[in-house]
Amino acid sequence: MATLLHDLISYSANCWPESTAIQEKDASLTYQELDSSTTKIANLITQTGVQRGQRVGLLTHKSIAAYMGIYGILKSGCAYVPLDRRAPADRLSYICNDCQIDTLIITKPVWSKLKQILANKNGIKSIIILDNSEPEQLERIAVLTLADVNSQQNKPIQKFNIVDSDLAYILYTSGSTGKPKGVMISHHISMSFVSWSCGHTSLTTNDRVSGHAPLHFDLSIFDIFATAMVGATLLPVPDGASTFPTRLLDWMIYNRISVWYSVPSILSMMAQNPKFETISYPDLRLIIFAGEVFPVPYLKRWLTCLPELTFMNWFGPTETNVITSYTVTIPADKLLNPIPIGRTTTNADLYCLDENGDIVTEPGKSGELFARGPCVALGYWADDEKTMAKFLTNQNKAYLKDWAFKTGDIVSLDNNGDFIFQGRNDHLVKSRGYRIELGEVEAAYYQQETVREVAVIPFVDELIGNKLVAFIATHNSSQEIYPNSKQESLEKTLVNKLITEILPSYMIPVATEILDVLPKTSNGKVDRQSLSKQYHDNQT
Repeated sequence: MATLLHDLISYSANCWPESTAIQEKDASLTYQELDSSTTKIANLITQTGVQRGQRVGLLTHKSIAAYMGIYGILKSGCAYVPLDRRAPADRLSYICNDCQIDTLIITKPVWSKLKQILANKNGIKSIIILDNSEPEQLERIAVLTLADVNSQQNKPIQKFNIVDSDLAYILYTSGSTGKPKGVMISHHISMSFVSWSCGHTSLTTNDRVSGHAPLHFDLSIFDIFATAMVGATLLPVPDGASTFPTRLLDWMIYNRISVWYSVPSILSMMAQNPKFETISYPDLRLIIFAGEVFPVPYLKRWLTCLPELTFMNWFGPTETNVITSYTVTIPADKLLNPIPIGRTTTNADLYCLDENGDIVTEPGKSGELFARGPCVALGYWADDEKTMAKFLTNQNKAYLKDWAFKTGDIVSLDNNGDFIFQGRNDHLVKSRGYRIELGEVEAAYYQQETVREVAVIPFVDELIGNKLVAFIATHNSSQEIYPNSKQESLEKTLVNKLITEILPSYMIPVATEILDVLPKTSNGKVDRQSLSKQYHDNQT
């Protein structure tokens, strides 16, 4: 039985060598080919000078090459750090410096973003390009190509043993201090989720699984590794397809997808397609959604049109991946409220603490959710302060000397024993499945000299979960609330242009309002409730 993530493809290569591991529009790899090519990549990575446990960056478009890079990094004994190619270069450069990346695996379509990153001060020494393209020469940086990969021996690295407690990957998420923080996941932690998910979904070699989630998003872990555990086929959703619901539905049918996994906002968008009710999905058997609340009207539409499918709601932060699951059993005509997040997975132990620190056991009572067990991350990369604030000694089982993750999620139990999500106890919100620390968005605005004060307010949005609106007062603003002036328009344009150079697109507010001053409460804090009401009144 495999205990390391990269052993999964070696196992499947032995069991199903000719089965398709990954398939794109014009290309595919069998498990045997994937196993062989990633061993060669691993050997090339070690030749760049990286040592076991070091971090290797992955800056690619979603493609066969990207998944080859992931397994190659893992086989080299290193941890992969997926970088969002759509994020601003300064943010990516910060991540590279933060976890000391000196080797990057890329594909040619990201070359322009790479050069932006290299323009910043960083320690990158080697670039490996995993597609057939003519590389440009870079000063003081070794550029290696697919030809260099193919020249390597197809022999596993023997100079050290990789163990399941070793770091496998780091996923960077929004941070409250204005900088993203890296969640550290070991092979053992991820394998506990992968093993549970394969059994829970009855995944088999015959399944064709959509790869919708970006590789820096924790939903991608199921796509990448669960498919490999059972020899199933992974089909990456092409970049840009999510923008067009018709294209996404057609892609699902054409590729005979049997298992779909994405955030609810994507499924909601698909359900709005005029063709939705007339399309048949002969191969589809399971839809999994996670990352945010599924709006009831759109979930009802899916349940009404496809009552024979299984629908699963998965829940959990990046620091634990999935820790609860709920299989929808409520008929569409009886669905009135958001569905539960379900019951604890077999790779987690969950408990709720009320405001007095007592464990919640009665239905209807609320408390903060804590998770312990093999699901819990190793902590935050190079940040002991944040780690100690969220990863706490488990006082209920102190003799085990383990820790519990303080999720910040407020939940309650219903009469069936299922958890009901109630909300958050901090300034973290979800939008399009991504978690966003409002403090990080506000910190980005404060990097601009013209901004005097800022408050970013979330507003519930049926489709994407939350939309953000930024309220700012600048050193130049002296207008009444919601002025309609040329000065305000120029101010907004300047601020919005600068913010796109700092934050990834999913964190950028949908609107910016410039005020003379931000309203304050009696204790001098920004009156967020007043701002919310003013904006709501202005929109109605």
